[in-house]
Amino acid sequence: MASAKTAMLSEDVIESFLTHETAQRVLAEPDYYVWGLSAFCAEDGRVHAYYSRWPKETGMKGWLYYSEIAHAVADSPAGPFETTGVVLASRNEGGWDAINAHNPYVCYANGKVYLYYISNDLRQEYEATQTNPFPDEEWLLNHWDVVRDRQRIGLAVAKNPAGPFVREKEPVVVPQGPFKSIAVNPALVYRAGRFMMIMKGDDVRKEGIFRIQFVGFSDRAEGPFRFDGASIYDKQQTEDACVWYDEHDQQFHTLFHVMNQPHLVHMVSSDGTCWEEARPFVFVNKYFDRQTGETWCPQRVERPFVLPDESGRASWLYLAVKEGETSGNIAIPLNDSGEIENRGNGK
Repeated sequence: MASAKTAMLSEDVIESFLTHETAQRVLAEPDYYVWGLSAFCAEDGRVHAYYSRWPKETGMKGWLYYSEIAHAVADSPAGPFETTGVVLASRNEGGWDAINAHNPYVCYANGKVYLYYISNDLRQEYEATQTNPFPDEEWLLNHWDVVRDRQRIGLAVAKNPAGPFVREKEPVVVPQGPFKSIAVNPALVYRAGRFMMIMKGDDVRKEGIFRIQFVGFSDRAEGPFRFDGASIYDKQQTEDACVWYDEHDQQFHTLFHVMNQPHLVHMVSSDGTCWEEARPFVFVNKYFDRQTGETWCPQRVERPFVLPDESGRASWLYLAVKEGETSGNIAIPLNDSGEIENRGNGK
């Protein structure tokens, strides 16, 4: 394997992150856990981002029950981003997605903003009433397995990046064919009149939980998406894919993390169906070089999102990072070849 790549962070970036401060290359909030960012460059010349957040008092695991999706805007991919408000609330009375809105992924096509997300379809397990439209915390905690296995992919659509967003009345992807139990963590790219989605599900060939990435296609943003069974990578469990198309090499690209491995990996495809390991396979380590010469190893580095330039070349990498009671998104600039600027030899 080629030597791994390690991104370098300035002391200012690390300090801003650890103090929950939104600043250049950092999006964080003091009262919320902040996670996975997805963004696009809009016609107004600004960068519009969508990210998950949930109240600190609910704990890090509160994402499954209390996450909402906020919108932020900046003049450049580095930020600083200014949060304008919540575009998808954590509660949607009467909807299939009554509980939770998490892991957004934005796709701009045909003059519309398509915001994909995940939520929990509990209609068969919880009977909502006028006085109790949502299950309480005790019910949710006692039914963790049920809530986990009812995660589905939803879609909300807007003409303006700031909303308002109108939610589809039903999930756009549910477990089917090659994957069971869950349908989560969508990543979308629109090309040649077709939407391609990479998402995570439990492999039907395995007993119990075994999470890998599958590819589906649709002519419409709301689906139905066709999944023919091919997975991107099934040697180990994976999650948190992002996807983009590069006009320079005329290939689809994806990054994701292999569970229990210290890096994010990179795969490519000419048609979006058949994927192979990029060279090098490792895109970046899940730790950072500091200007002091030390290495910063956060507890978690996940949810990669690549923002391409106008030609599709990867230009910025956003990562969800957690250290202690702080979580947020950190932006990493990529070079003209779409690679990490700072190379290290790893630990």
